[in-house]
Amino acid sequence: MMGYMDYTAAGRGLNKIFVGEILAILSFIPLLGGILALVGLILILVGLNEAAQAAEGYRTAFWLGIASIVAAVLSLFVPGVGLVGDILSFIIVYLVCTTTANILDENGDPATAAKGRFVWKLYIVCTIIMVICGVLALIPGVVILAGLVLIPTVIASLVAGIQYLIFLYRASSFLS
Repeated sequence: MMGYMDYTAAGRGLNKIFVGEILAILSFIPLLGGILALVGLILILVGLNEAAQAAEGYRTAFWLGIASIVAAVLSLFVPGVGLVGDILSFIIVYLVCTTTANILDENGDPATAAKGRFVWKLYIVCTIIMVICGVLALIPGVVILAGLVLIPTVIASLVAGIQYLIFLYRASSFLS
């Protein structure tokens, strides 16, 4: 059955994305953090490419992942490009969540599909606030206000990240 193989590929790809996200989180570890982040990023891209066998949304997310890397490098030299990277990262999460949710709905796991839809909505709220704070931080005198608004947003982003990991794990387990 061809569709089953495609969804199994999505499950394997999502599992790689899950592991890659965990490695990326460990980037704070001295000495090893940079290597873990790089390995995590590569694993996320490999997972997106593998999952693309099941649905086109993953392929789009893969190419946006490449663009996000370019934006991250450019942000070292051009102020403000980091905001583009933040927006691209949200779009990648959106594509992974909605594409996976649609596959899960088709295959009988509406609870995990609903979690995926919740995750991207939480991410969009956090991303919008972070982008606004990033722009406000460029305006002298408004930096403190931007910082105060950013604190609860960072906490909400942490919650969203944990929810995303749970979603990836459940979806990959169901589809594998």
